[in-house]
Amino acid sequence: MRHFKKYLITFFKIGIASILILYLFKSGRLRFESLFRLFHLESLPFLVLSAFAFFSSQVLSSIRIIFLLKIIEIKLRFIQSFKLTMIGNFFNMVIPGTVGGDIVKGFYLARNEETYKGRSSGIVIIDRVIGLLALLLIGVVSTFYLSEKYRSILIPYQYELWSIIAISAVALGLFISLIIVGKNKRVREKLKEIAFKVFRQGFFYNMIEGFGAVTKKGRYLIYAFLMSIVVQGVSLIGLLNLVNLTDEVMPDLIALVAISSIVMLLGVIPVTPGNIGWTELLATFGWSAIGSRGGAEIFLSWRIITVICSLLGGLFYLFPVLKPRDVTAENDSKGKKVGLAKETGDF
Repeated sequence: MRHFKKYLITFFKIGIASILILYLFKSGRLRFESLFRLFHLESLPFLVLSAFAFFSSQVLSSIRIIFLLKIIEIKLRFIQSFKLTMIGNFFNMVIPGTVGGDIVKGFYLARNEETYKGRSSGIVIIDRVIGLLALLLIGVVSTFYLSEKYRSILIPYQYELWSIIAISAVALGLFISLIIVGKNKRVREKLKEIAFKVFRQGFFYNMIEGFGAVTKKGRYLIYAFLMSIVVQGVSLIGLLNLVNLTDEVMPDLIALVAISSIVMLLGVIPVTPGNIGWTELLATFGWSAIGSRGGAEIFLSWRIITVICSLLGGLFYLFPVLKPRDVTAENDSKGKKVGLAKETGDF
């Protein structure tokens, strides 16, 4: 019954995505000729630049998870981290609606932990949360800019804009509170005691342990947060580079960056598998508010490029052509290193 409900929800989301895409084509917001132009020879330099921006953002994301895993004394080599990141993208973008990319990454890491299984999964969740918080911050700044720059045009959207600011302020406040509270050893011990009562010893308890380990080192969270802002900025460069392939009228670049940040933020809401159609719809209304009809086409073109690039993750998943070296966890108390993964191509 549970599986039937899951499949029913997925089928319903696919239906919504199909309706949204059909609406965008019928309304002229998406045009086949614009998509065909994406594969013309003269478009190649822009496609390469956008693909480079996408891979650059994934490289930075790979470095970020390596950085965070060091908190719980797990060493992950760059090639392993990059492969995990691309496999996650494959599940998120190429075959959305099945298994989430973060779940896949958490599974691989937890499977290779010999002790305290689940701590690395907690780090994966923290990594995702930090990325979302960076997008929230960019969204807040963008909202303020648009509210001032296009005040008269955006009057009908004032409620939505202030809602974004309020939600983002609460989320960022919780993040700052986590850093401050995490420095209090007594608070950490109390939370650990509560987690033990709820989960006992086990996977979820160890996941909470991973959360707790991160809070002990607030500077790591801050560094990862700043890195996430760079990741989002690089992704925006790759997206807006595709403006060169459209014949639509475009407003100033800062306005495009601002509205695109908000679209990416709202596009996180899981309305459809992989948010196909949903993100493009948001881009249509968002870009229209600042005087452009090209939002859906630009975001769909970016989706096509990221999906093509993410096929590399499928190769990593199906054919481990690059075998990882040992993943190691440092044990400071005993002065030794424990191997967590052999060269079997599991990643």
